[in-house]
Amino acid sequence: MIPDPNEEILATKRRLAAKFDNDIHRIVEDLRHRQSEGDYEVISLPARRCRVTTNYAMQQSGGGDVSDHGESTPAAH
Repeated sequence: MIPDPNEEILATKRRLAAKFDNDIHRIVEDLRHRQSEGDYEVISLPARRCRVTTNYAMQQSGGGDVSDHGESTPAAH
C-alpha cells in the first residue's frame, strides 16, 4: 500500500511541535538554522499578489441594469 503523504506531513508536524513544546517561534528558528547550514540551494519565491475582481450588484428578477461603473440602476416602472 502507498503511504498517505498527508499523514506523513502531519506526523512530521506533530514531531516538530512536540520537540519544541508547540512553540512556533522555536520551530521556525530551528528550520532557518538548518536551512542556513544545509548543503542545498534555497529558492525564495516572490510574494503573490491577490487578484481583485469586480463584484457586480445582483439583480432581482425584472430589475434594472448595471451601469458601466458596476452600480445598479433602478428598474423602469
